[in-house]
Formats: sequence, structure tokens, C-alpha cells
Amino acid sequence: MCIALLAPLGGFLVTWLMPGQAVRLATGTMAISFLAALWLAITTWNTVTHVTLPWFTAGTEVLTLDFAIDNRSLLMLVVVSFISLMVHIYSAVYMRGDTGFARYYAMLGFFTFSMQGIVVTDNLLLLFVFWELVGFSSYALIGHWHTKRSAGAAATKAFLLNRIGDIGFLIGLMIVWRTQGTFTLTDALSFPITSGWQTAAALCLFGGVIGKSAQFPLFTWLPDAMEGPTPVSALIHAATMVAAGVFLLIKIFPLFTETALVVVAVTGMITSLIGALAAMSQYDLKRILAYSTMSQLGLMILALGMGVVDGAFLHLLTHAFFKACLFLAAGIVIHALAHAQQPHFDFDAQDVRNMGGLRKMLPTAFVAFLLGGASLAGIPFFSGFLSKEAMLVALFTHASALSWLMIVVVLSVSFLTVLYTYRMIALVFLGEPRTVKTINVHEVETGMRIPTLILAACSLWLIVSWNPFDFKGWMHHTGHAGPHELWLTIISVLWVFAALFLARMIFGKRTPETNSLLRNAFYIDTAYSALAEKFTQVNERVTSFTEQRIIDQTLHGIVYFQVIIAHITGWVDKHIVDGIVNGTVRVTGWTGRAARSIQGGNVQLYIFWAIFTIIIFIIWALN
Repeated sequence: MCIALLAPLGGFLVTWLMPGQAVRLATGTMAISFLAALWLAITTWNTVTHVTLPWFTAGTEVLTLDFAIDNRSLLMLVVVSFISLMVHIYSAVYMRGDTGFARYYAMLGFFTFSMQGIVVTDNLLLLFVFWELVGFSSYALIGHWHTKRSAGAAATKAFLLNRIGDIGFLIGLMIVWRTQGTFTLTDALSFPITSGWQTAAALCLFGGVIGKSAQFPLFTWLPDAMEGPTPVSALIHAATMVAAGVFLLIKIFPLFTETALVVVAVTGMITSLIGALAAMSQYDLKRILAYSTMSQLGLMILALGMGVVDGAFLHLLTHAFFKACLFLAAGIVIHALAHAQQPHFDFDAQDVRNMGGLRKMLPTAFVAFLLGGASLAGIPFFSGFLSKEAMLVALFTHASALSWLMIVVVLSVSFLTVLYTYRMIALVFLGEPRTVKTINVHEVETGMRIPTLILAACSLWLIVSWNPFDFKGWMHHTGHAGPHELWLTIISVLWVFAALFLARMIFGKRTPETNSLLRNAFYIDTAYSALAEKFTQVNERVTSFTEQRIIDQTLHGIVYFQVIIAHITGWVDKHIVDGIVNGTVRVTGWTGRAARSIQGGNVQLYIFWAIFTIIIFIIWALN
């Protein structure tokens, strides 16, 4: 476990020390991590391992580093390290010549290390540390081209929206500590706690999931994150950042009460619908895939809200493969078009309206898009079909009104997924070339094609089960589908082919105009921007009023009061204090002169004062 976890961190460190060998060092350490994770999975399968190490002491409390390895953790370790390895190999060509080449590879390793930390940790506090490291890594990679203003803005947006969700995570973490007295997940999830506090803790922790996995309403950072390099998008959307939220929810699922699960299911339902509808109207190739990711994550969250843990986890794994494949294939298209542009002719290499007919020019990308897209669309004989089938079967076993609503949503989203996937492939690869016919497009180098084709092969059903129509394979108990599941499988197949037929009718020979409402994801991001601008304006006015009318006036009043006090003090000092002192001096002087006159040595004066004293005494006596 240590090798699988720490090898990417080692790659991060040595890449900084020897930037000239970034590709070899980073890719080598990533390969070591993958092989260690694979060996760990083979040797410890069906075994639960716990490791506890001392961390630090806070007062009388001793906090520990807790790690746990089970089958889910093993699978995630293998998937994360494998996809990261493919991205490392692919990036050697895609990022060649980049000024931040070594920094890019270093952060890829750190990103992978942070995600693997989330996978293996069994301590909420330590998990929060890795959680924040994932956020930092994504910020650095999304904004890799920091001289590009839009990239910096996208990285900042992702960072801030994730921090909003992380506030809830932190509050939930404190509630668990206060009610359970421990951060160890195994212990915290096994102790009974008050239902109200349990719901509060679950919903607060779910706030972190909403931010990290781009769920409604904190999803608007995900499409903008496409400003980062395409291999980074593949890693974020497939195996690391957005997967972290779903995997966390699976880890802490026993904490969720029925009330909390309803909130989870409804959130996933809204997110999946918004993502699917928005993907239908995008023209940017990477944004289509981004909204697709958002929709698929929504399906996983919906399934978890309905208690379908195994199905959601299976879809998390299959999605990692086919979405990484699609992003790397998209990178091939973008890279080929960008390098084929003539100096006097410039166009957007990500706008699908400029493409068309690329199946002959870029056959590798075409094959990868076909296989990855088929899995995304849930077509039979592909892994996506089996994982969606697992979720549908589990939903059909629920006997509640909410489950039927969720089944309708899942079927609707699956139908829309087929439509926007066919539209994307048709616009890019089918038909006649449009703008691209004016340039010479050539196939990319082998270093980009091999990882893409390997991931495309992983989109087939074999990674889930030997039987292409039975999801009960590696993740579920082996066995053949029952009668109920068989009927559902038949319905699913017919549903998918009906969607394919409709997609062919709509997008086969023409490109319909898209809806601006859907293209802008119901203007939710625009509303946020307007609210942020309005808040900034109101805050500016309040701040200005506070500064000018309250703080400045208060300071001026204090100054004026001090001046008045100073004048009064000066007058008192001058006319009273100084007057008393001066008067005392004068009286003393007069007294002294009078005393000197008495003691002047003049006999006549002594006789005068003696007679004067006798006269005064007689007058006093007579009265």
C-alpha cells in the first residue's frame, strides 16, 4: 500500500529536483504505483486490512493516521493509478514544448497521490487533508497556462466553489467528532448517534461532495475547467477530482439517514437532467464531454440516494475508463487541428462546427470515440450498458413513488445521452469536412494513440463481466440474470436503439440550431455572475457608506472632541492651574516682603507693630 500511495508523491519530488527528466521520472514512478496497486489487489482481494499510526496529540486526545483497504479501495487504487499512467504517457507528446513541462508533470503526480490518499484513508480528518490537496492540485492544473486569463479565472472559480462545499464538509466533520468522539470512519459509522445530528452531519459532508463532484447548485466550475490541458481534463473527469466526491459518499454511506438520502437523490436527479440537456446544445467539444460528466455523476449520486451503492460504484469505474478515453480522443482531435492550422488561417480547434469528416483523417480518434461513446450511451456489449443496467435493476426493486420517479429520470437521461453522443460523433467525424477541409490534418504520434486505444478497449463489457448482458461479474456475486432482470435488459436494449434511431433522424443529415437556454445550462452560471456582481455592488455601497458616514464621521468626531478637550485643557492650564500657581507665588512674595518689613531692624517699626497688635487685641476683646 505504501508503494502504491507514495510512489506518485516521490515522482512529484524528484521531478522538481530533476526537471530535465520529468517524463521518465514521473511516468516511471506512476508505473511503479500502478504495478504496486495491481499486486496489492491480487494478493489481498476479499481481505480487509486496517493500519493505524500515531499522528499528534491535542490536549488529552491522541489522533491517529488510519488507513483501510477493502475490495472497493483496491479497485479504485488500480483504476486511478492506471488512468493516471495513461495520462502521463499521453502527455509526453501532447505537452511537448510547453514552458511549464516539469511543473505540469510534478502536479500530475501530486494530484494522483492526493486522490489515492482519499481512497485508502479511514480517518475523516486525514481524508479532509487529502481532500484539500486534491482541490489545490486541480487549481494548479486547471490554471496551468496561467498567462491565459480565462485559465486563471477558471482555476479560481473551481477553487472558490469547492471551498463553499468544503465549509459544509468541515462542519460535518466537527459534528461527527462532537457526537462520536472519533475521526476514524470505521468507528464513527459503527456507533449509533442521534438521528437529527446524524442527518445534519450527513448533509454537511454531502456539501463537500456537491462541490467536488460538480452537483447542483455548485456545478458551474466544471465546464470552465476545460481551460486546462486536455489530459488534465481526462484525469479530473475520469479518476480523480470529480470521482472523489462519489467515492467519499460511498465510504460514508452508512451515516446517511432516509431524510438525507432523499436530498441526495433529488440533487442527483436535478444535476443529471441539467447536464444531459446542456450537453445537447454545446458546440465546444470539451464542454460537451464536461456536461456529459456532470450528467453521469448526477446518475451516480441519484443511485446512491436510492441506496444503490454497488451499482453506483460500478458506474463510477466504467465511467472512469470510457470518459478518459473520450477526453484523450478529443485531445487527439484538438492537437491535430491546432498543429495543422496555417499561419494565415485561424479557427477554433474545439468548435465542432468547424469539423466534420475527420473519420478518414484521424482514424484512431474515430475508433476511440465510437467505443467510448458507445459505452457512454449505454449500448450493449459495452461496459456502460452493464453499469447502467445494474442501477436500473436495483431501482426497480425499490417499491416507492420516489423510485419510480428516479427510474423515469434515469431512462430520460439515458435517452438524452444517446442523442448528444451521436450528435457529437456526427459533427466531428461524419459527413463532409467543413472548415477543416482547408488544412492538412495528419494522424498524431504513437505516444498519444496507444493510451487512447488501450482505454477504448477498456470500454468493452469484459472489464465488468464475461457475459455482455449480465452485470453480475467482478463487482457482484456471479450468476445469470433472473427473469425480471432479463425483461429489463430487453427493455433497455430497445430503449437505446430507439434513441439511436431518433438521433439518426435528427442529426443524420443536418445540424439543428441549438437552444441558448440549454447551451447556457439554464443561465445558472449567468445568474451566479449577476448575483456576484450585484453582491459586489451592494457590498461596495455598504462599504463606502460605512467608511464615509460611519468610520470617517466617527474618526472626525473623535478628532474634534480631542481638539475641544485640548482647548479646554489649555484654557484650564493657562487660566486656572497657571493662575493658581502664579497667585500663590504673588501671595508668597507679598507675605515675604511683609515679613521682611517686620524683621527690618527698625525700632520704630517694631514699636508700630506692637502697638498695632495691642489695638487689634483690645478691639477683639471688647467685641
